[in-house]
Amino acid sequence: FFILFSLAALLLVFPAAGYQQKSAEEKQMMEMLKKYGMPDKNHDFLKKYAGDWDVETKNWAQPGTEPAIGKATLKNQVIFDGRYVKCQFESVMMGQTFKGLEIIGYDLFQNKYVTFWIDSMSTNFYLTSGTLDASGKVLTETGTWPDPLTGKTQKVKNVTTFLEDGKYRFEMFMVMPDDKEFKSMELLATRKM
Repeated sequence: FFILFSLAALLLVFPAAGYQQKSAEEKQMMEMLKKYGMPDKNHDFLKKYAGDWDVETKNWAQPGTEPAIGKATLKNQVIFDGRYVKCQFESVMMGQTFKGLEIIGYDLFQNKYVTFWIDSMSTNFYLTSGTLDASGKVLTETGTWPDPLTGKTQKVKNVTTFLEDGKYRFEMFMVMPDDKEFKSMELLATRKM
């Protein structure tokens, strides 16, 4: 973070000070900031999320059980000149309003998509990262999340698929110790008219 802040400060300080010539080191720092700081073609994918969506939710408590079905809304906005998309989720869970905030971006340094999630029913930070398939329609991310129920961590896999009819589907899988996957959530988002 300190390095990024320092590079950003260079952008502000040198023009303001009127410096016409920069050292080779300063030029290299500016080039690196531009390389890792400017959105590229990978960020175009984020635009698919933009807009207001009605969401059908399905949640499975355990493998082989019937899902709990519900409804939610999503308000998604591309921010910071296309660098990220901010997704605001709202539904009712266990009789209470549930709100979540998700930030999705493409990290040019890591060469992968990264997703950050927080919500109104926990104090945890949830991170996943992954890649887009060759079709440009399926984003698969993995991560290791805190599990308050066990006091340990839980491996997860999230798959977002943009469908031909303009909808998108988000699926969450819990990865068991034997590497078997249990689908615990599915969201189907339909753009509001």
